[in-house]
Order: sequence, then structure tokens, then C-alpha cells
Amino acid sequence: MEEGPETAEAWLRWTIDSYRELANLDQPPYADYALELIGSGEFVGSAGIVPTVVPWGALRGDETDAQLSPEVGLFWGIMPAHRRRGYASEAGQALLDFLFGTLNLRQVVATTEHDNIASKKTMKRLGMTLHSNPLAEPAWCQVVGKIDNVR
Repeated sequence: MEEGPETAEAWLRWTIDSYRELANLDQPPYADYALELIGSGEFVGSAGIVPTVVPWGALRGDETDAQLSPEVGLFWGIMPAHRRRGYASEAGQALLDFLFGTLNLRQVVATTEHDNIASKKTMKRLGMTLHSNPLAEPAWCQVVGKIDNVR
């Protein structure tokens, strides 16, 4: 497919329309949101809401239960120069406030690899309970953070 201004414009139109239609259906606004510093507007990273699947059976220790459960997931990524300043936690908390307070979701998850210590610390700061996947695959789901709506 050829890329150019028309392709970019069509994609932007589709994105804006999808946000509106998801809102009209009271669905989570699955998207990647830019994080910027107040004042300067400097880009520090992104955070967002994604559809994801979790192998709850494996997390409970039943490696024969390969069924996946659809979940609403959070993600974040902070530029190296801006890490360790709480931006991921701040963005994650804002997303949780929206998902629990406005959409009234039952639970939200986040996933990461075993060696992503920073992401696991962010999950804990957000109040998530961490579950370790004994299965090596999928790599992005080696650790699942889960938080329930207690409101």
C-alpha cells in the first residue's frame, strides 16, 4: 500500500471516528496516549488502554488450562531520560480512575516480562496484585498485574 498524505488523513479520520463510536457504545477507548510535561509540552512517553488476553488457568498453577480470558489492559512506556520520575504511575492511575470511575469496569490488568523490574514496580504502586506465569510463552505475559474495582 502506498503511503502519503491521503493515507495519513484517512487513518486520522478513522481514529477520530473510532474514538467517537467507542464512546457512543460505552466501550473502553483503546488507544495510545502521548504523555507530555506540563509547561514545556516535551514528550516523555506514552500510556494507553489495550484489549489483551490472560491465561488465568496457568497463573493459578494449572498448566493444562490454556484458555485465555479477554481483559482490558494498561500499558506505558517512558523515554529513558524521563524514567524514575513517577510518570508511568501517574498516567496509569489516571487511566485506572477513568476505567473504574467512568466506565465502572470490574478489573484491569497489565502484563510484562519477568525481567522488567520497573514495570512490575509500577504495577505494585498502582495497587495491582502480581501473578507469575509459569509458561514461557507468550513472553509479554510472563507477569500479570491485576487490580479490582473496589469502588
